[in-house]
Amino acid sequence: MEDTAADASRDAPRAQRSATTALLLATLLWGCGFTWAKTAGETANRMLGIGEGAAAGPVWVLAVRFLSAGVLWLLIFRDARRGWDWPVAWRSVVLGSCLSGGMVLQHLGLDRTSEAVSAFLTSLTILFVPLLMTLVLRRPPPPAAWAGVIIASVGVWLMTGASAESFGAGEMLGLACAVAYSVDIVAVNLLVRPADVARVTAGQFFVVGAICLIALLLLPGGRASVTPTRAMDLLGHSAIGANVALLAVLASMGAFGLQFRFQPRIDPTRAALLYLVEPIFALAYAWIVTGRRLTAVGMLGAAMILVANVLAEVLQSRKRSIVEEPAALGAPVID
Repeated sequence: MEDTAADASRDAPRAQRSATTALLLATLLWGCGFTWAKTAGETANRMLGIGEGAAAGPVWVLAVRFLSAGVLWLLIFRDARRGWDWPVAWRSVVLGSCLSGGMVLQHLGLDRTSEAVSAFLTSLTILFVPLLMTLVLRRPPPPAAWAGVIIASVGVWLMTGASAESFGAGEMLGLACAVAYSVDIVAVNLLVRPADVARVTAGQFFVVGAICLIALLLLPGGRASVTPTRAMDLLGHSAIGANVALLAVLASMGAFGLQFRFQPRIDPTRAALLYLVEPIFALAYAWIVTGRRLTAVGMLGAAMILVANVLAEVLQSRKRSIVEEPAALGAPVID
């Protein structure tokens, strides 16, 4: 029994390192997905003739992306097609609703405020997640995580260049988006069971796609975009079809598959810190593809986010080593 406990203790750090690596890969895929989604959404708006900044194009991309990902997931993974019951379906609906709420709110907010302010407000998940853990679940993050939260929050402000603009409808939507994403991050840790990962992932994809499809029908120009002929025309454009395929396979199936499998292995606040690396990947990819780059202040902010993650990892590793050292010495032998 003691050997089993010791083995579990030694395996825990290895599992957390694997989860950290997997979630960083997920943020890389999500970061690249920002450029793919932006290109596809803007092209869809132009083809629909509804003007730049309209919500229908991006929401159309979200609906097609997640519905396609759901179908592909069911076709590829046999475990996702069997073993369904009401608890699995319920958890899929809750998780999919949280995620779709954040995504739709973010896209609607972008029509009413600047990208910098929207990015900053969305990144406030780094504050909302530990607050939810502390106030709602009564599980405050460790001090190491709070140190990372403070440093990363300053880094987000510097990287996005957000300013004190008037707090209007766009800012309210951006703030609501951050709350929805924060709830989703915490919900993943609470609701995902290792045995149900394949099923819950597929269910989440279909819920997000369905909610976005319903929202699309309520938006100007949305109804026309869902007719079979119009949908095929949109997908036939290379800037839409190719990017939607990348979003469905890599940013949805790949990234969310990794999130659902590995995030429950670490603390939600630690996961929120890791997800702050996403805008760094997004900006790096945009720089390579489009030539857009960060300012010197923005690069300082990005560096602070990386430092916050390294600090949290080092402090938590030190804490684990201190806790595990007595166990490694073993209990005293009594003859």
